[in-house]
Amino acid sequence: MNARTGFAVVLVGTLATLSVLVVEPFLSYVLGAMLLAFTLSPLQRRLVPAVGPQAAAFALVSLAVVLVVGPLSLLVTVGVAELESLPTSTEELPALQPIQNQLEGRFGVEIGPLADRLVESVTSGIADRTSTAASAGVHAFLGLMLLLFLLYYLLKDGDELVGWVKRVTPLPRDVQDDLYGEAADATWAVLKGHVLVAAVQGLVSGLGLFAFGVPNAGFWTVVMMVLAMIPIVGVAPVLGGATVYLLAEGRWLAAGLLVVYGMSAVAVTDDYLRALVIDRESSLHSGVILLGVLGAVYFVGAIGIFVGPIVLALFKATVEVFSDYYDLA
Repeated sequence: MNARTGFAVVLVGTLATLSVLVVEPFLSYVLGAMLLAFTLSPLQRRLVPAVGPQAAAFALVSLAVVLVVGPLSLLVTVGVAELESLPTSTEELPALQPIQNQLEGRFGVEIGPLADRLVESVTSGIADRTSTAASAGVHAFLGLMLLLFLLYYLLKDGDELVGWVKRVTPLPRDVQDDLYGEAADATWAVLKGHVLVAAVQGLVSGLGLFAFGVPNAGFWTVVMMVLAMIPIVGVAPVLGGATVYLLAEGRWLAAGLLVVYGMSAVAVTDDYLRALVIDRESSLHSGVILLGVLGAVYFVGAIGIFVGPIVLALFKATVEVFSDYYDLA
């Protein structure tokens, strides 16, 4: 390596490191903008001949605000309100009073104070986290504004960005074309095979909450749509909590019917959609998906639920393309 090449490598590496440090505070929002831009790019290409790139991008950003950013903001607002309204003692949970009386009468031990301390410790811990989350509101607002601006420019100038990346990538054009094609297929496979399935499963589960009169069923339906993207976890925590709530309210029949509904309609929907979509669209194992979700959530936050499996799918597609072209096997 001569002096010029060495200097160029050091300069590019230094600037790349500084660029990562600049982007890192808003990395999750940047990844969210890229994911939304990829999802909306087919619509952008269809609208451009009719209205032009600027108008098409603006319309799709507005659509994203209505369908994605707005509902997520509402979900966070409702969630914070729900957490702030949590009880701080057993006296605010009248449905548990008969159970408490039976336990005290059978064992002869007064468990009221202990239960009050337990409830207070749990709710106070949640309240502390809620206040911490509220203090990060400015950062979230700036991140959302950045996401929308990036989404607009990625939709409007995304093809130029891809063209530039292809020009500076030191790979043959046919390898790049195959690589980009495999990457797009892998990303769509994850989106359709996990995001779509999770949305439908969460919606079907939410219908059960509405049918049996569980409070705030709309909020918990959105929560289940998110939880359904996490393998092993799924919608069970919410449905289980709703069942316990119905039992505590003395609605034994509704609780039993909700369990039957979860084991029949929800389970069949999940199994059928996963067999129909995932097996056809994605070859990622469920264990790999779980690793991608948990690892990415730890690294970049909530957006990791979507990004983690996509990154692993892209890695798999890249290895397969390089293996085919360069006979790595």
